[in-house]
Amino acid sequence: MDEMKPVTEVESELVGKCCSGKGTGCRCGSESEEKGAWIVAGAVLLSGLMVSASILVSMKSGVSAGAPAAGNNQAAQPTQEKTGPQTAVVSLDDDPVMGDRKTAKVAIVEFSDFECPFCKKFHQESYDALVKEYVDTGKAVISFRDYPLPFHEPKASLAAETAQCVRAAKGDAAYFKFSKLYFENTQTNGKGLAEGKMNEVLAQSGVNVAAVNDCAAKEKYKEEIAKDMSDGQAAGISGTPSFVVGKLSADGKVEGDVLVGALPLSQFKTAIEKYLQ
Repeated sequence: MDEMKPVTEVESELVGKCCSGKGTGCRCGSESEEKGAWIVAGAVLLSGLMVSASILVSMKSGVSAGAPAAGNNQAAQPTQEKTGPQTAVVSLDDDPVMGDRKTAKVAIVEFSDFECPFCKKFHQESYDALVKEYVDTGKAVISFRDYPLPFHEPKASLAAETAQCVRAAKGDAAYFKFSKLYFENTQTNGKGLAEGKMNEVLAQSGVNVAAVNDCAAKEKYKEEIAKDMSDGQAAGISGTPSFVVGKLSADGKVEGDVLVGALPLSQFKTAIEKYLQ
């Protein structure tokens, strides 16, 4: 995987995600959205004027708008636009999983950044209800895959490393407990936890604080984190939080819809229910 170069921070209130492109900033920030909106509006206005002019000319010449020109025996074919959600195929890989894979028909694969404010928003507003309704009932599993963005470094990768060390010490349950506590306490945007708070979070996660801190400092899981990002990019993921919600295969493959941003529970339910049928 090519190393991701530093990028300018872009936090999009409109999209509800932290964005990053490979080497450059993703064009989804508030400033670019605003510029894009003006460009689109201008294009629509220009298109409308052109159509109006075409209709006027057609009316004068007695030819219906959109009809083929005289002498052209081939009728114009309508252009069919692609509709529906973006889809992707990913894997649970060897990443932490919450829920029972034996009973679950659906998997929710979250590509996330511990320092992304919209990831925190998702975990505060939709995550618990999602777990209660679908994971606790055996209908779905949730997997967490790391996607630390360059402009949230070094805290984002440090948190990802720490979480992996927690998992190595105490398993998936401890991992998800740590992630919940981290999202509750992070100041986001690369600011990390307040001084001394990490040790408190680790203690509440039930691990040996000194051992986990030592593990994280050694960056033992750097390649694993990079693989998560590479897999995400291959699936079309460019920002956080992003999710692939789809049918779970026995081999851990997940094929389904891509959801992007700190979405409300209702949008997750729509995707999940489709694959439960």
